[in-house]
Amino acid sequence: MVDYREKNNIEDTAIVRIEQLYPLPLHHLEAVVAKYKNHKKLVWVQEEPENMGAWSYLLRRFRKLNLELIARHSSGSPATGSSKRHAIEQRDLIERAFDKVLVS
Repeated sequence: MVDYREKNNIEDTAIVRIEQLYPLPLHHLEAVVAKYKNHKKLVWVQEEPENMGAWSYLLRRFRKLNLELIARHSSGSPATGSSKRHAIEQRDLIERAFDKVLVS
């Protein structure tokens, strides 16, 4: 994600990686969000499908923010089973995170 941002000279997007989900360090997250008072939107990006990963947990713990989600479509499996399909979905996730339209 950082590589994509640098390669495309994107300077209006902050990337915050959360390394610890439990216990969720709410005061640290609130401090980070406070640095970006003029933000247009806050987005949670996860590689897992929407119905997996930390998304639902984060929503329960961090209710103060209006977060948007960028993730793979809900699925019964965390993986596509195809490296080509995975690469396409990965590119799509990153481009959506930076508001790009996937053209394949």
